[in-house]
Amino acid sequence: MNKILLALFVTGSMLSTAPVWAAQGDQVIIAEAAQNMVTIAQAKQLPDKTAVTLSGVIVRKTHKDRFELKDSSGKIGIQVDANLSKSMRLTAGDNVKVIGEVDTHNGQSTDIEVIQIGKMENSADKWTWFHRI
Repeated sequence: MNKILLALFVTGSMLSTAPVWAAQGDQVIIAEAAQNMVTIAQAKQLPDKTAVTLSGVIVRKTHKDRFELKDSSGKIGIQVDANLSKSMRLTAGDNVKVIGEVDTHNGQSTDIEVIQIGKMENSADKWTWFHRI
């Protein structure tokens, strides 16, 4: 009985701190990505879970939480949390800066899991940043 109670306590403790762990992980990714600004072509060659910063133009929405991003070196898929993409109102033609992790898939194309995304709001180079929750 004591083992069951201990297991329930440990599991509950882990679940209640999961958002804190994610936030700490996101902060590490953001810090690493600041040192790793790359082109889309370069990002496609990097290992899984590499933190990167990319910039480009949204080409199109490919799925409810997926978009195609383009720069002068190529195109790549980006995965943006649905709540984040709705609040940003991402559309084709938007200039964005993306901070995230390279996500390689066995037999499928590489994409970027977005942690933070900035959208150019006007021609004065003012970025509006959005963070995943």
